[in-house]
Amino acid sequence: MQYKFPGVFPKITDESGIIVNNMSTSCGYVGLAEYGPVLTPTYVSNLREFSAKFGTLNSKYGYAGYSLAVAAETINDHYFVRVVPTGDPEASEAERKNDAKWGSAVILREDAEVAQHAGKAYYYEQITKAANARDNNQASGLFINEAEEKDMDSAMIVVANDPNNRKFFVSTADSTINENRAYAVVAATQFNEESGEDAKTTVTMTVEYKDENGVENEILQNMYDNADIVVSKMKVEELNGRFKLEDYAINKEENIMTLTYSVEGTYDIPSNVDANARIGLYPEPNQRTFSLTVMEKVGRIMNVLEEFNYCTLYYAKDNFGESTYVEDVVNGSSNYIQVFVNNNYMDADPDAIVIPANVSAVEVAGGQSGSYQGRVDVMYDDLIKAWDLFKDRTQVNVTLLMNSGYVTKNNVSYQKKMLDIAEYRRDCFALLDAPLTEVEVEDLADWRKNTLAANTYRGAVSAPWIKTYDSVQGRANFAMCPSAYIAKLMGANNPWIAPAGLNRGVLSAATVSPTGLTKYYNDIEGGNLYTDNQINCIIRNPAAGYVNWGQRTLQQKPSALDRINVARTVIYIETMLRDAAKWHVFNNNTSYERMQITLQFSTFLDTILSSDGIQRYSVICDESNNTPDVIANNQMRIDIYLWPTYTAEFILLSTSVQGADTSVTVTTSQA
Repeated sequence: MQYKFPGVFPKITDESGIIVNNMSTSCGYVGLAEYGPVLTPTYVSNLREFSAKFGTLNSKYGYAGYSLAVAAETINDHYFVRVVPTGDPEASEAERKNDAKWGSAVILREDAEVAQHAGKAYYYEQITKAANARDNNQASGLFINEAEEKDMDSAMIVVANDPNNRKFFVSTADSTINENRAYAVVAATQFNEESGEDAKTTVTMTVEYKDENGVENEILQNMYDNADIVVSKMKVEELNGRFKLEDYAINKEENIMTLTYSVEGTYDIPSNVDANARIGLYPEPNQRTFSLTVMEKVGRIMNVLEEFNYCTLYYAKDNFGESTYVEDVVNGSSNYIQVFVNNNYMDADPDAIVIPANVSAVEVAGGQSGSYQGRVDVMYDDLIKAWDLFKDRTQVNVTLLMNSGYVTKNNVSYQKKMLDIAEYRRDCFALLDAPLTEVEVEDLADWRKNTLAANTYRGAVSAPWIKTYDSVQGRANFAMCPSAYIAKLMGANNPWIAPAGLNRGVLSAATVSPTGLTKYYNDIEGGNLYTDNQINCIIRNPAAGYVNWGQRTLQQKPSALDRINVARTVIYIETMLRDAAKWHVFNNNTSYERMQITLQFSTFLDTILSSDGIQRYSVICDESNNTPDVIANNQMRIDIYLWPTYTAEFILLSTSVQGADTSVTVTTSQA
């Protein structure tokens, strides 16, 4: 800006950069389920949402669902990846999805002469490829009517995951555009002419562009460049829907909008009839929209799950600027179905595309939930590969990786993959389970040292398994993996709080309530496992119940990071500071910039310090570590020093009994 007259021209630049202290806990799971999306990290916030998307809890699908049920009592964010094992160790990722078929229903076009029919079941991968290839006319096979051998009768295909487990049905119905309640009434408009004769005669209407205060009509103002107008609900009922818009124009000087309509037939139009013109971003006046309803049949009852109104088979928007194209409306919003429009039919006969056939309760059929047969080692191979979906921390936000009981005496590949993901991401912690079969101290110690053999502070292992009452299946003495309960404890406290002890380590769960342990360890056995082998033990306390009595990480080297509270605190701080530092990338490496970083990081660490998460800290980002050589290489050094808070795990209680005539002088000293 060029300043021509003396004065003060203020400007505020926000460089305050506050680091939000986000201590929310989120869990990642890989496992089997009754049904649901395959090889897709799917977000759920509670057990009810998990059941809706993945089915009922049942041990034949493993412990992942049960683990989520326990952890969800204190944690609200979960990402679940469902795996369907193929039994073929050489199968590709696409082939591994083949057992998770999608059922389908083909919705015909309105004027189709053939009967309504259900389509084949299509694999998830095939649907995805077809969706990407439809613009090249390569997806017609999805819409072929086998009886007639032609795809031009198909308007769209509706697919649902695993309809054999849940009986989904879909219905379509007409929702004519002139009755579209999503359109906004702009103003009461009047005819300028009293009559119109035959289709060649035009009828002109006007709308005031400004109100009585001279304020422009906001809807007309926003939609001037791309709005289309329809006439709806005139006072004279027989005039409704009789006019086709030919043109419109806005004259701001005269404060009017002129609408020109053609008339079919001869009508006497009383003067000053209110027409109530409506404004909408609809491509073709007088064409129709349709509704799509998703239902589920439970017994004899048909329950409506979802309903999508005002959909089109081509790209269009409503007056709110939202797409009405059915793929945009349904896909990504529906919890049950996906829709794919037959572009081949669209391209072949676009003028005939008005609405799909009105159908009632067409079953989405032909799918299956997958086969769980095959060798155990092959199943583990499928599960292990699925953990790669958690590699990208920008796509899936998790802080805890859940073992969910997938471990055997001789197979810890699942657990090692979890630790690899934790090391790769650097922002999460892996909770592992000891094998259910290894309960004796010698066997468990041997498994820890020679089979698991992990040495990292980014994970921890717990034992033994917990006997529970499964309230879902009504079973007593149901063995449950301990990692789920540890996750629940972590979700209830800050990262620097040890998830152990009588105050914060008592195990409980509504779905699988603890009733016992598969092994009870005494102090000597527990000390061998805890101190010598980094295994955290679950014990029974007569007063409190079942308690987590340890917080060792898998790091074998004695240091502050061999405790869970310190490890999780360091991981949390590093994650938050790493994300905050990204806002300074490409900024000039000046003394002012380094001062801003030091202040920002120190403010954040002060919040951890005040909560006793650390004892003290130091942030160094100045000329001492940003030398001219460092700056010349386009680098910036930020050195963080942390003094962690330690927990009292071994309380040395010394009691001395003295005689009646003994005099004792008590002194205190600090080591």
